[in-house]
Amino acid sequence: MPESNQKNELRLSLVKYAGRVLGARPYFRVQLREKLFCRAEKEKFADPGPIIDSILEDLAKSGYLNDQYLSEAFVRRQLSKHYGPKIISLKLKFLGLSREAVSEALTTGSPMEAEITSIRHFLQKYPRLDRRTLISKLYRRGYTDHAIKSAFDGDSFED
Repeated sequence: MPESNQKNELRLSLVKYAGRVLGARPYFRVQLREKLFCRAEKEKFADPGPIIDSILEDLAKSGYLNDQYLSEAFVRRQLSKHYGPKIISLKLKFLGLSREAVSEALTTGSPMEAEITSIRHFLQKYPRLDRRTLISKLYRRGYTDHAIKSAFDGDSFED
C-alpha cells in the first residue's frame, strides 16, 4: 500500500508541475518529458518513466499537448523571422520532433506562397544589394531553389 501511495503522490506532483509549466507557455512533448524527468529527479523519485508516459498521454488526450499544432505555429513564426524550410526543419529536429512530424509541419505550415512572401519581405531589407548577393543570403537562410526562383520571377530585380 505505501508504494501505491508514493506513486499517486508522484503522479499528483508531476501533474501539478506539468500544469504550471504548460500554463506559462506551450511545450513539445519531448521538451515536457525532459522537464518532468528533471523534476522527478529533483524530488528523488525512483523509476518515474511509466508515470511520466501516462501523464503525457493524458495531457495529449485532453488537448494540452498537441505537437502538430505547435510545430505548425513554430513554422509560421520562423517564416516571419525570415528563415527558410531547411533551417526550420533543422530547428524542429533539434527540438525532438520526428522526421515525419517535421515534414508534415513544413507542408501544412509553410505553403509555397508563404515562403515566397517571406523571401520578398526579407529582400526589402536589402534594396541596394545585387541579385547574386541576395540569392546567396537566401540560400544561407535556408530557402529552397524553387521558392527563390519564384520570388525573383515576379520582381524586377536587375542582374
